[in-house]
Amino acid sequence: MGINLNKDINCWHDTFNARNERLQYAGNITLNLDYWDCECKNNYIYPITQQYCCICDSLQEERPSSIESEVQNHLFSK
Repeated sequence: MGINLNKDINCWHDTFNARNERLQYAGNITLNLDYWDCECKNNYIYPITQQYCCICDSLQEERPSSIESEVQNHLFSK
C-alpha cells in the first residue's frame, strides 16, 4: 500500500491553540509547532526559541515537533 500524496498532503493543515501557538494536524495526531522534542528521557520538550539541548546534544532543526497533549501536560505540571 503506497502513499497517495494528493490525499495525504491535503490532510495536513495548521491552526492555533488558545495560547496562539501553531498546531498541525495529521489524522489523529496533533503537533505543536512551537515546541520540539530532544532525545532525553525526561524534560524533553523545549520551545522553538531554544535551539539546543545541552544534555543530549540535540539540535532543534533535527528533531520533531512536540505532540500537543504532551506540551499541555508539560506546561501545566510545573
